[in-house]
Formats: sequence, structure tokens, C-alpha cells
Amino acid sequence: MYFSNLAMRKYLLLLLVILAGCSTSVERDGQNLKVIDVPLRSSNHEIRMSSFVDSISYIPLETKDECLIGFVDKIVATNDYYYVVDKQKTSSVLCFDKLGKFVRKIGERGVAPGQYVEITDVNVYKDRVYLWDCSMGKLFVYSANGHLEQEVKEDYWATTFYVLDDSWVAFCSGYTTNKAYLKDNSYPNLLFVNINTGQTSPDLYYDSRICTTGIVGSDFNFISNGNLVFSLNDTVYQALSPSILKRKYAMRFGEELEKTQKEYVERLKTEKIDAYQGDKLMKEIPCMYMFLETPSYSFLRYSWRDYYYVGIINHKESDTYMEAVGYKQNAVVNDMDDMAVFIPLTTYKNAVYSCISPGRFIESKAFGKQVELDDNPIIVKFELK
Repeated sequence: MYFSNLAMRKYLLLLLVILAGCSTSVERDGQNLKVIDVPLRSSNHEIRMSSFVDSISYIPLETKDECLIGFVDKIVATNDYYYVVDKQKTSSVLCFDKLGKFVRKIGERGVAPGQYVEITDVNVYKDRVYLWDCSMGKLFVYSANGHLEQEVKEDYWATTFYVLDDSWVAFCSGYTTNKAYLKDNSYPNLLFVNINTGQTSPDLYYDSRICTTGIVGSDFNFISNGNLVFSLNDTVYQALSPSILKRKYAMRFGEELEKTQKEYVERLKTEKIDAYQGDKLMKEIPCMYMFLETPSYSFLRYSWRDYYYVGIINHKESDTYMEAVGYKQNAVVNDMDDMAVFIPLTTYKNAVYSCISPGRFIESKAFGKQVELDDNPIIVKFELK
């Protein structure tokens, strides 16, 4: 088992079926914002993986004592390496080359100077690895060889972050109260920080009266090209250098459901709603929780009631929109090799990446060697058409 319960719960909220959609463009705040009318079907449909995937390849990660992986919370792919983040069990960031050979461990967990206590999120920019420990309020910056280069203290509580350039970093709070940034009775969901000068630029404010325990947030922002979405906001955003917030897509789920969403937001301003109630009530609202982007396709993942969706934006055909849906199930059919499951964790260039347990390959000779049940997970690369 390589996913935490929370991650599995959210990742299995998927997937895909072809439905024609449409998109238009409007100018908003000086930006070309595309509006997409979402079909939001309530019946199961499947889509063949071969309709958008060109090839599938598997990279077994080397297994030895110094690089054992308990859970895969995040994968970061670069031109030369895979960085596997295990927050749950080993609290480590492990670097592997493109053949799966272990290269090094990034940073050390502990209470000594220069050590982190826990991993909140990890990002890679150029040849540097950035590790955010929200419990300490510290951003650790490591060189390509794993040596600590910089340690930055921040007073913003964030669940995810994205490195924009050598100086600017975007932090996302996910509806977490940051009282130090209260402005006009509102809190920012996003904070741009220049880690070299300390300059800050907050954005995406929400009403401070809102009961945030009644909001089901997303742990998957900033996993692909600085894109982010929010469960009570129908816009897909992108953070850009140096401190720019771009509004990319406005997703229209229909007037009736938009009204339901607005009514729930107003209710959160006046009522105390706990997490259990919020989870139940928000099922009646279409909730976006992940956006992944490649040159050929983008994938928007959202849920409504007990249906789990993936919207596919085809950039090769003027952003034509397709929608896939499954009732408590994965709706993508692997018609290519019957092994990999399309549950994407990240993107790099024109590929989507995931991982699977070696248990699926125990009887396989695909790698020319024996695969053991207790080996490290296998990275799956879906090269898109």
C-alpha cells in the first residue's frame, strides 16, 4: 500500500468518459479567460486510455535500506530525476534517476539546526529542491546534491506551495486562517513571497466570517505548472512569475448548482458547520480539486454527489472539452496493457505520471528481472498523444 488513506480517498474520486463540451473566451481583468460549460452527467461512462495516451512505460524504483518508501504522497518529475515524497511513514524526499536508480536523500528530519520536523510540501525549480515545513513555518532550499543552501522563516500557514523563479514563491493556504494577513475582514488564500527580500503580495481573499471547517479543501494544488483550484470557486487559476495570478478557465456547472454553491457560502458565514456536516453538504455542490496541464491535454478533476469526474481539455483541438464520469469507480479503461491505472499524480512536458504497487508485476517479466512484493513502487509514465 503506497498511498495514505486521505490520498487514496481523493485519488479514487475519478475518472473519464467522452462527452462533447464547448468553450468560449472572454476578457476579464485584462486576461483571456475561457469559459467552459460543464456537462456534469450523472451516469457512468468509460473512456479508452488509448484515445489520449500514446504509450505507457514503467520505471521500477531501486529498493534498498536507505531508500525504502512507505507511502507515495507526491511525485515531482524533472528532466533527469524523479523525486518521491513520503510524508506519512518515512518523512523523506528521495531522488531517483530516470532509470529508477537511487541517487540521494534530500534533507534530514530532526530537531537540530537545518533539519525539518515534518514535510508539508515539496517543489523543484531548476536544480534546487524546496521543502516546506508548515509546523516550523520554514522553507528549506537544497542544492542539486542535497546540501542545505537557504532556510527561510515565514508567518503564513500554507498547505501547498509553488516556486515561480529564483526569488518568488506562491503559498496556498486552502482556507486556513492567517490572522496576520487580515484585510477588510478577509483572509488571503494565496500569498506571493519574495524569499530573498521578504516582500509579500496576498491574493484570493475570502470572507473571514466563513466557517472553514465546513469546507472540503484540496491537497493537490500546485502539482502541475502552478495551477490551482478551490472547492467553492469555479475558476482555474495559475500562479506566474513574479507575483501574477492568472485566471485561465471559468467552469460553468449550471445556474441551479451555482445558486446552491452561493447559498452554502452564505450559510457558512452564519453557521458553525463541522467537517462531517461539511463533507455531506458539499456533495450537493460540484467541487473541483485538481488541475493537471500538458501541452496536448489538461485534466480537471471534480466530484458531485457520489460521481467522480475528469474533464479533458484538448489543446490540439481549440480546447474542446470532454467529460468522464464514474459512480464511485474509475471510469478509465486501460485497453493498452491491462496493468496501469490512470490515476495521475503529476505532469512533466507531455507526459502524466503515476505509480503502482509491485504486486501487479510479480508474475511479469516486463523488466527482465524478478519483482518482489515488498519492493519500492513502480513509476508509470503515460506519454500523451
